[in-house]
Parts: sequence; C-alpha cells; structure tokens
Amino acid sequence: MATRFSKKVMDEVHQWGSMKQRGVTLKYMMEFGSNPTPKSLLLSSQFLQSELPVRIARRSIELQNLPFGLSQQSAVRDWYLDSFHDLRSFPRIKDMSDEEEFTKMIKAIKVRHNNVVPTMALGIEQLKRTININTAIKYHDEIHEFLDRFFLSRIGIRMLMG
Repeated sequence: MATRFSKKVMDEVHQWGSMKQRGVTLKYMMEFGSNPTPKSLLLSSQFLQSELPVRIARRSIELQNLPFGLSQQSAVRDWYLDSFHDLRSFPRIKDMSDEEEFTKMIKAIKVRHNNVVPTMALGIEQLKRTININTAIKYHDEIHEFLDRFFLSRIGIRMLMG
C-alpha cells in the first residue's frame, strides 16, 4: 500500500493496534468528569495519551484493510493516521501546562475528524455504484459489520475526547 506515512509510523500503528483497549464505563466518566479538578484533568489527559493511540490505531488498521480498493483512496484513514502520529509525538504529560497543550491538540483532532461520517457515506455510495450486485450481496454483511464497529468505536473515541 502506498502511503505518505513512514514505515516506522505504520509499524507503530500495528504495534499499538494489537494492544488491548481499556474499558471505561459511562458511570466512571460521569463521576470523574462531574467536578473536574486540576489533578483529575491531569489524570484524564494522561489516560487519554495512552488510550487514544490504541483505539485510533485499531481504526486505522481496519481502514487500511478495506476491500475494493477503498483503503487506497481513504482520506479518513489518513486522518486517523495523522491523529495517531500527533498523539504519539506529544511529549509525556507531566503538569497542567502540558495538559492544556494536550487539550488543544485533542480539540484539533476532533475538528479533523468532523467530516468522517459524510466522507464514509460518500465512499459507500461510490462503492455501490462501482460493484456488481453479486459482489455487493457477497460482502454485504462484512461491510455492515465493519461500519457498525467503526462507528461505535468512533462514538467511544469522541466521548473520551470530550
């Protein structure tokens, strides 16, 4: 696959994508975020710095493995890879100044991903026009399963970023 990302970045994506995600309940998020203190904000940023690369790497790998050449034209995949690179390049968060800079970066990542849903919808529409009915039937369930996983994960990532 031709990519504008270095082999090192792609290897790192695969390494992080093989790591286990840590579960976070809504109750925990509500309790943790209901009365933010500088310490809780710092802990939250440190958690996100270690957790978001895992989740984003997993989505990047799935996007990279899409059938029908979709991965080759995936702006969405590149957005996820850019976000992974930004997260992994950010220095370890040690204090509130780092936390504030990390928060700015997270906000920029959220903006970068604002067009994921319409871009994915456009890709699916283009796919429908280019494949024949037998192929569409054969891969229907696989595509739906991918979309379900992808969008559920996207919701989780955006909730964590919020």
